[in-house]
Amino acid sequence: MKNSVKNYTHVRKFVAILFIVFPCSFFVFFSNAQESVISLKLENQSIRSGFDAIEKQSKYIFFYDDALRPLLTKRVTLSISSASIQAVMNRLLDSSGLTYRIVDKQILISTTNVNISPQEEKKKGITVTGKVTDENGLPLPGVNVYVLSLQRITTTNMEGEYSLLITPPAEPVLLQFSFVGMKTVEILIGEKEGTLVKNVQLFPDGQLEEVVVTGIFDRKAESFSGASTTISSKDLMRVGNQNLIESLKALDPTLYVPDNFTMGSDPNSLPTLSMRGTSSFPLTETSTLKSNYQNQPNQPLIILDGFESSIEYMVDMDMNRVESVTILKDASAKALYGSKAANGVIVIETKRLSGNEQRVSYNGSASFELPDLTSYDLTNALEKLEVEMAEGVYYSNDPETQVEYMRLYNSRKKQALEGLNTYWLSKPLRAGVGQKHNVSVELGDSRSLRAILDVTSNQVNGVMKGSQRRNISGSANVSYRTNNFLFKNILSIISNKGEDSPYGNFSTYARMNPYLKATDAQGNVLRWADIEEKIPNPMYDATIGTSFTSSYLQFINNFYSEWRITPDWKATLRVGVSGKRNDSDSFFPVLHSLFASVSTTSSSEDERLLRRGRYLMENGKSNSVSGDLNINYNKTFGKHSLFTNAGASVSESQYRAYLHVAEGFMNNQVADITFARQYAEGVTPVGESSINRQATFLLVGQYDYDSRYFADATIQESASSLYGANNRWANNWSFGLGWNMHNESFVKNLQFIDLLKLRASIGMTGNQNFNTNEAIGTYKYYTGVVYGLFPGAYINNMPNPKLKWEQKKDRNMGVDVRMAGLSLSLDYYVSNTENMLTNVTIPTSTGFAMVKDNLGLVQNRGIEAKANYAVWRGNRGFVNVFGSFVHDKNEIISLSESMREHNERMKSLAEDVGNSAPVLIYEDGYSMNTIWAVPSAGIDPNTGREVYIKKDGSYTYRYDAADLVAAGNSHPKYRGNAGFTAEYNGIGVSTTLTFLGGSQMYNYTLVDRVENADIGYNVDRRVLLGRWQRPGQVTQFKKFNAKETTLLTTRFVQDRNELNISSISAYYEFPASTYEKLHMKRLRLSVYMNNVATFSSIKVERGLTYPFARTLSVQLTGTF
Repeated sequence: MKNSVKNYTHVRKFVAILFIVFPCSFFVFFSNAQESVISLKLENQSIRSGFDAIEKQSKYIFFYDDALRPLLTKRVTLSISSASIQAVMNRLLDSSGLTYRIVDKQILISTTNVNISPQEEKKKGITVTGKVTDENGLPLPGVNVYVLSLQRITTTNMEGEYSLLITPPAEPVLLQFSFVGMKTVEILIGEKEGTLVKNVQLFPDGQLEEVVVTGIFDRKAESFSGASTTISSKDLMRVGNQNLIESLKALDPTLYVPDNFTMGSDPNSLPTLSMRGTSSFPLTETSTLKSNYQNQPNQPLIILDGFESSIEYMVDMDMNRVESVTILKDASAKALYGSKAANGVIVIETKRLSGNEQRVSYNGSASFELPDLTSYDLTNALEKLEVEMAEGVYYSNDPETQVEYMRLYNSRKKQALEGLNTYWLSKPLRAGVGQKHNVSVELGDSRSLRAILDVTSNQVNGVMKGSQRRNISGSANVSYRTNNFLFKNILSIISNKGEDSPYGNFSTYARMNPYLKATDAQGNVLRWADIEEKIPNPMYDATIGTSFTSSYLQFINNFYSEWRITPDWKATLRVGVSGKRNDSDSFFPVLHSLFASVSTTSSSEDERLLRRGRYLMENGKSNSVSGDLNINYNKTFGKHSLFTNAGASVSESQYRAYLHVAEGFMNNQVADITFARQYAEGVTPVGESSINRQATFLLVGQYDYDSRYFADATIQESASSLYGANNRWANNWSFGLGWNMHNESFVKNLQFIDLLKLRASIGMTGNQNFNTNEAIGTYKYYTGVVYGLFPGAYINNMPNPKLKWEQKKDRNMGVDVRMAGLSLSLDYYVSNTENMLTNVTIPTSTGFAMVKDNLGLVQNRGIEAKANYAVWRGNRGFVNVFGSFVHDKNEIISLSESMREHNERMKSLAEDVGNSAPVLIYEDGYSMNTIWAVPSAGIDPNTGREVYIKKDGSYTYRYDAADLVAAGNSHPKYRGNAGFTAEYNGIGVSTTLTFLGGSQMYNYTLVDRVENADIGYNVDRRVLLGRWQRPGQVTQFKKFNAKETTLLTTRFVQDRNELNISSISAYYEFPASTYEKLHMKRLRLSVYMNNVATFSSIKVERGLTYPFARTLSVQLTGTF
């Protein structure tokens, strides 16, 4: 019945999508069909009269130069009924000396031999001339050059040259250059008369290298001194179609997205991002909330359409909406966002409004997630019994107990020999089948009102049964242009619902012994895996109503207005508003395994009723509002080009979230938290809140001389409520220089060099990824204590009114080269982070243990390189190879003295017999990611005990944290990618490999599943091979001792080098002969495989709480 309901839900979604797609498609088809049929009857009338008649009965618009007017007076006689526009135009222009081209709904009239009348020659106005070239600098013939408002048009000749006479305009007019497959270029013309030279370069649609999108204004790439990478939507979709961050991870290794070895491929977990090393201390405050409002200290700033966004929205947004992603890395590139840009900036631009054609696009995909368990190597039933026998589990000094042990052993072995070998890892898993549907409708006219309406439904089903993430989102992008004004509004809404698997933590199944049963002979799930030992069956939890759900509803509205004051001056005003509401509910029924011990240890029935069953309810909300005003000036004086921008912005963002935990339910059925009998024992409602107000003033200047030498500078003054009253203002700035050597005379003669640019920059940016309540004191109320009518309160934290900005000073040098099909970019950077925010231990006599303060200096330096080479490019296809390489190093310059108390506390934790995990110690001269461990000489063959090496070189059996040394670095020394893309006759393939190396990893699998293994549960197979058992035996692992825990030692710090087949994709562009029969404009079928395989030098269990997965996706794209 449950599956039927699910199937019915899927059918309803599919039908709803059909109702959206097909009416829109039918409307477009019907409109096109109606417009394509023309009837024309002329009796000795002018060609111009024919144009007027066609415009009246269709949506076609004619464009021609005034010089052609004498030819349009030619009189013709013809009669055509219900013919195509092409047939009508051929008859109308026959023997007229005129030709035509149809672009969308525009008919462009031109001639190769025009006799201009003397009156036209004498007419005053402005003549615009120039040359149009492609991305390689080659002449581009046939480009349409026109002024829409005046209906003036011409085309470039075989040399790419054009000349257009514009009658004296009353106000500045927009000159447009368009060519099929190229991005349209617009130039504002304000002169009244004379001759103006405008040379233009067009780039293929989707190639965004000509400008750098900063989110505030676009900057010309050739004269941009910053380090940045722009990735088009085409490249993003080439490596994957499900998740924007996964695509970026494969394409640009400068954005470091480490594998989450705990959460694996959990669809409801968020990744961790960083760029150019570790600059801030990780969060020490742990939160039980799921609201995802607090950013990580090392996370880059995310900008969506010019406004700040979140990593959660980046994960959930539909990739079909994305036009491009630009990653700003150094100070010159990111200083526009200086107060929040220390960790870099990711700028996301959604689809832009262009063209005049009505269009409906549909993208539908089915995805299949397959569990990847290759990192697990557990014992089977017989092997596990062998391990237990060898470790003395079935041995006792008491004869009667020994007899019972042997009976139990023989019984289990007999069942194992008869075939009982439960593979528990597979029990909570499935092949997750998801689906995504997107419909996009483009309407209107780019000359006035135009809109893109977009609706997406995306369901991701994880590999653990019951886990899923569902998004329904919609957006409306509306623009209106009138004269010199442009107004644009982007409204987007997303509704999300996530469900975690009721089967619980995957690590529970990895611990279950294979000789235990999960189901009875009839296939019914057992309550107890071992009823005698009272070992609960984790599968049973999913059958009794266990539920973990979370949801949020978010809206974002971004308004943009632009005023072209003059051809040189432009003003922009932007206002952004967003709001989010989230809920989370977790219910553990009465019979959940979590309470298995309650029923056996509680002293009374009343206590069991009060403790069994638990409900966690979380509510949160956030909202933000921001606005900015920018005025910029852009002017060219001969060989001199100047760009300046002045702006101001204000913003406010706040969030709050609360968690309630209740327990004590009568049964497994529950509808509300109010059914609980009490709050959880020792627990009261908890929550967190934050508010941040900011004001910013921005000045930008950029100068370019002869497209050879250029410089830019940025100054940003920001004030934030996060910091102390005396330190709220901070200065962020950048300065950059560049040299376009390819424009020098001594390089221009080298025909194979298209680009050779040197650049350098320096600057300071800030970081605000911290909680609000660090500089000011906050209070908590005493519960149950009342003074008069008022509750008592106490200070919750030690305030620090002198707290100031954490800032990073960046230095960057780079070179960009493009020659003979090779594109190469190389950067070297050094970044110093000052005034790092961290917890500092203070005397307990103050009433507090620590306070947040600014300490120390940390340096990151590295090299980044990327290359792309066009192996072959022809009319039918191409072959490209690409690769990237990143090397970075992190070093603490001055910090350890301030962190002395912290380091001592960490060393004490390292000696704790209950701890075997690495500890964070910060020492000058070492990385913030250093793995600290006591040196080990291995296992003594005679005793089976571990031998440690002290700092003086002597050997000892005694573990001493004072001997801790830097045993490795968990951050990769280098990482990168490599791959190729190829296409021939509409068939394309692409493969992307990623790699990392030079790092170390603490092998927790060997510690937790071998050496410190709990023999009562399943273990790694290496327990059979390497455990010491007798004197003289040389082994990797010490003898078994349940009372002794292996502590932090270099024996388990291993080199980590990995190669990942990140993406394999293929697509087929159906020929026009196929999709035109369906009245379509495009039809494409794509297949993606992601996370195909990982090859690692270290064998460790990956995906502890949730397993990793491989993904296969099939997508169909159609445009009507």
